Amino acid sequence: MEQFTVHNSEQPNLPETTGNTGTQGIRRYDPDYGIGLGCLLLNFLIFYYTVVDSLLDGAFIIPWSVAVLYSIWLMNAGKLRWFWKKQRLEYLHHRLLLGYVWLVSCFALNRVMPIFSPSATWLMFAIVMAGASAILFPWEAYLPRWLRSVLFALMGCSTVIWGYYAFILTPYNVLGIPALLLLGISIHCFVPLLLAISYLRIIRHRWQAFKPAILTGIMIPIAIAVYFSVRWHQVSTSLQHQANAVGTRLTGSLPDWIVLARQLEDDWITRKVIMGKMVYQTAPTTLFSMRPATDILVRHDPLVVIASLFTQNLDLGNAERVNILNVLYDTRHETQERLWSGSELRTANVLTQARIYPHIRLAYTEKTISIANRSGSLFDQEEALYTFSLPEGSVVSSLSLWINGIEEKSLLASQSKADSAYKTIVGVESRDPSIVHWQEGNMVKVKVFPCTIEENRKFKLGITTPLKVDGKELIYENIWFKGPGTEEATETVRLDYPKEARALRLPFDPTTASPGVVMYQGKYQSRWRAGFEIAPVARESFAFNGKTYTVEPLNKTPEKFNAEAYYLDVNQAWSKNELDTLWSLLKNHPVFVANERLLRLTEANKDEQFEALSRLNFSLFPVQDIPNPENALLITKSSVVSPTLHDLANTPFSKKLSEHAPRGLRTFIVGEEASFYIQSLEELSIIRSEQTDWKTLRQMISQDQFPTDPEADSSVVAIERSGMQIRETNGQAYGKAPDHLLRLFAYNHIMKQLGGRFLDRSFQTDSIFNAKLIREAETAHIVTPVSSMIVLETQQDYDRFDIRKSNNSLDNATLKTAGAVPEPHEWLLIILFCTIVGYFTFRHYVR
Repeated sequence: MEQFTVHNSEQPNLPETTGNTGTQGIRRYDPDYGIGLGCLLLNFLIFYYTVVDSLLDGAFIIPWSVAVLYSIWLMNAGKLRWFWKKQRLEYLHHRLLLGYVWLVSCFALNRVMPIFSPSATWLMFAIVMAGASAILFPWEAYLPRWLRSVLFALMGCSTVIWGYYAFILTPYNVLGIPALLLLGISIHCFVPLLLAISYLRIIRHRWQAFKPAILTGIMIPIAIAVYFSVRWHQVSTSLQHQANAVGTRLTGSLPDWIVLARQLEDDWITRKVIMGKMVYQTAPTTLFSMRPATDILVRHDPLVVIASLFTQNLDLGNAERVNILNVLYDTRHETQERLWSGSELRTANVLTQARIYPHIRLAYTEKTISIANRSGSLFDQEEALYTFSLPEGSVVSSLSLWINGIEEKSLLASQSKADSAYKTIVGVESRDPSIVHWQEGNMVKVKVFPCTIEENRKFKLGITTPLKVDGKELIYENIWFKGPGTEEATETVRLDYPKEARALRLPFDPTTASPGVVMYQGKYQSRWRAGFEIAPVARESFAFNGKTYTVEPLNKTPEKFNAEAYYLDVNQAWSKNELDTLWSLLKNHPVFVANERLLRLTEANKDEQFEALSRLNFSLFPVQDIPNPENALLITKSSVVSPTLHDLANTPFSKKLSEHAPRGLRTFIVGEEASFYIQSLEELSIIRSEQTDWKTLRQMISQDQFPTDPEADSSVVAIERSGMQIRETNGQAYGKAPDHLLRLFAYNHIMKQLGGRFLDRSFQTDSIFNAKLIREAETAHIVTPVSSMIVLETQQDYDRFDIRKSNNSLDNATLKTAGAVPEPHEWLLIILFCTIVGYFTFRHYVR
């Protein structure tokens, strides 16, 4: 049986041990210490399985009860006295262990009555190490000298940690003293202080033997805190000066926060300063801070709290701070406002079913997601928010919500009408809806309400996706999402494809596989790709409403184009060598860059301009300022990071862009990525892009070439990434292609029509133009900037908000979608044929 230390009760001091194991060690089995270890383990398990996972409402009572019972046990054993009496030193290790039993109760209570936000990762690790040092302390006499030094260094560090907590809780300690008589739970406020005192007593008695180790343990966290506070002050001051300088601009079409975001250095302290009170508790708001109505998880980081004590808050509004976070750190999902909290929701299961069509280079995917509510309260209704990241050119073509165990399909409505219905039903009436909205950057937002503990909530999203051509492969990219946590989520993936096609690369080892089918079951995986053997584009068609949609190979060949001027979109993604190499090719032509305004590059200013522009985190090239866009060539290279057009709404930059947006500005995009800004310009046909590399770019410029525009024919939409195009023709022709051809054509056609009108939202006020776009979206049943899908609980809800199923339109897409849909006159012929066949077949029975 494991032995526990107990020191001789006749010896008033802790033993001054050396590196040898000797008589000062373990004397006899100590059941009181063993019970304490059992209580600590029990409290931890209860905390983890009931409080962290929210499986039981009011579960904090259990750890509190265990701590109280162990305290009574020690008092009865004479190893703990009332706080006004002097504690016996030889039982200090019992009281230290008791402190950690109470500490678990503190964290459990903090979930219900929050003083501190969830701890930063490093702080959680430090607390665990502090607890380990306390548990290991009774055995220190039996440890080698070097390990004992480590132990006392940890104890020195632990003293600093609990001293910090005791300092922060000082206001509560003042209030907690009289409250002890009324509410025993206020004793939790004193636990860090009592732990700090216990550690100080240990340090005092071991000071001479382990002075260097103890000093190291104390000084390291203090030194880190001092360094962080100094750097925090320096960065905050620098940022404030930058913000002030930006605010003094006399001219400029971009808002101040964008100009500031472009200039920020991307280091870890700058990130924390910008995130500030949006992401971290800071000194003025540590106590009783309100939770924002977003998905941002506010963290408690002592370094930030201490640093903010000595530095004034950055004079940056919440809206500006959120915008900077969205652009630089991809927090758009977390910062979306919501009507109800979703903090206790988890993604329980994901079912991914995809049908791959290699011959027409598209896929249809259905994601069925099950949502669990871990709140532990029968009355806690929460709202699930998911942001799906779609492959380029994808469009949402179905939405379902399970209501009372039955799958209910969505109806399509204008975005404003669907949003109004959702907000009314969720915000006021608290009943069942689900909605999906289009967002810039190839994203869609799905909301589901209510999610309760009674049963898991389930919804299904269907997405039509063009496959990506990558060399000799067709790439299927998984649709991943941000939303309720997926740490414990399971997933089943099923990929169906023609038997004659060959899967070249799979991201997982399939649990089952047969010709044309691959299945995987296991833990949820977010981002993965599957590769299939490329095949020539088959000329297949789909017919609907008197029109035929035919898929064709992309008709794109080089044509003669001699640009009059070249425009370089230089930013942090460019290297000096790339610019110099390009300059040697273009220096005899007019070459411009954008630095507040369009500037012509020369040998004299080239290096200076590169030095300034290459510091920018992102660029927003003012294509509206190009004087002769039909004879200009834009060359851009960037990362994904940038504001979206929505972020630029109502700015002078956006207004001028909407008024003077070019149409089909020839653009070379170098590299695999393009910024959100460039992606949006391309989707709206403001620019006509060609993705390339530096070598091919130089060749085409040298030969005065640029690819032809397949969309010069208004009946064609080009799907660049798939190497195909879809052509719309009048007349009904039989075809066996799926209806996804119509859906992809309609989405791209709507985006092309929006063009510059998307920027000033004038399409929303032009009722005739808006109605035309909505009708086209309804025909294809797709989510666009003008249309959304919504599922409501009853038909009366649809009637109340005037949401109706459109006639002569496709329905929600399914995995069973067939080819052409019969026209009304064809239905008449089918009915007539069936009537004649039925008559001649059954007439003798009638007689």
